[in-house]
Amino acid sequence: MTGPFTTYEEALQYLFNFTDYERMAKPRDGATSVFGLARMNQLLAFLDNPQTRLRFVHVAGTKGKGSTAMMTAAILQRAGASVGVYVSPHVECIRERIAVGGQWIAEERVVRHLNRMYPYLQESLKASDKYAPTFFEIFTAMAFADFLDEGVDYAVLEVGLGGRLDATNVVTPLVCGITRVGYDHTDKLGDTLTLIASEKAGILKPGVPAIVAPQEPEAMAAIRQRARNLGAPLRVVGNEIALADAGGQPFTVATPRRRYPGLAVPMVGQHQKVNAATAIALAEEAAEGSPHQLTAAAAREGLASVRVRARIETIAESPRVIVDGAHNLDSARTLMATLTTEFAFRRLFFVIGMAMDKDVDAFLREVLPRASLVVFTRSQNPRAALPEDLVRRAMAVCDIEAVACETPGAALALARQKAGPDDLVCVTGSFYVAGEVFDTLRGYPIP
Repeated sequence: MTGPFTTYEEALQYLFNFTDYERMAKPRDGATSVFGLARMNQLLAFLDNPQTRLRFVHVAGTKGKGSTAMMTAAILQRAGASVGVYVSPHVECIRERIAVGGQWIAEERVVRHLNRMYPYLQESLKASDKYAPTFFEIFTAMAFADFLDEGVDYAVLEVGLGGRLDATNVVTPLVCGITRVGYDHTDKLGDTLTLIASEKAGILKPGVPAIVAPQEPEAMAAIRQRARNLGAPLRVVGNEIALADAGGQPFTVATPRRRYPGLAVPMVGQHQKVNAATAIALAEEAAEGSPHQLTAAAAREGLASVRVRARIETIAESPRVIVDGAHNLDSARTLMATLTTEFAFRRLFFVIGMAMDKDVDAFLREVLPRASLVVFTRSQNPRAALPEDLVRRAMAVCDIEAVACETPGAALALARQKAGPDDLVCVTGSFYVAGEVFDTLRGYPIP
């Protein structure tokens, strides 16, 4: 389709002019709240509503939803289906948010989709900036259009934020998933697990089955209430979906329909086995009655093929360097539990950069007591907290050696220089920091 953009770089420059709440410390004056589906529905109507002609798996949650979405897509693909997956945020490249068959969306397809949307976007900007779609809404619509163009059998969607009013919540899926719910985005979702879980459960639809990971009692109560109100069948990992031999590898998952033995997940941590059980149940439900019946072999091979970056990922040895995108209290607890049970090390060093709107103090209280040194840094994201401010807050949390470093690459270099071969260096606090570390290691220094 012809349009004003001839190159990928031109298209991205235009796209980044739209409101991007992922990069805003707070909404600017006059900007429409990120919550609300009217803009999304209007944009999709212009595109002839591609979401009505796709078969979706919709995944919400505070922790594990990205890994679960990727696992679900990989399992369905091994069952013989063509699968699109939409996740956020990206770690290495914006194109990784939209993938078909494990391949990121091509640059020319981004250009084509934006050229198609351009007349609508220009008209919306003329009406008022506050009525124009956001960056996330445009990219979500692009995913739907691309999945339809590519003729996928299934589209697996990760919720961006919350659920009830997230831009992805314009679909009627085959099955919904809710991974572990914890405290994050409390300014937008509420400051209790009941309120947060109620927002996550906003993706549930009348009569549509839902697969739910183990939850705190108040979160589970809110999810069950929403499911009852909608007549949505609920299956819970640990109850209807059994997870056996989870203490090691291989492990077994059993659903009411069938048993899946001999499973292994390449990613480290007990929580990934829970994600795997959730993903298997999601894939099984989505494929039921289709030509892509799920087998134990498809589940086993799909899980074995999954690689999700910045999930307790080892990127170097001697000293071992681990990169993880943990950025809230719940993920910090999971990170620490995994580091202390799955790895042997003499001393623990951290490289940490966080967004200023996160519960920084709670995160630091969880991770710092075991640390010998922490190097604070910041990503290029405007929401990033200043390293000097993080040092000050760390010193208030515990008596620890803490230093500030302006870029993630330099911070990692300093931590590795100070660490011995038997120590462990963990880069964490933000997917944006993780992405910039990967860029640096590939030889593309961040200014």
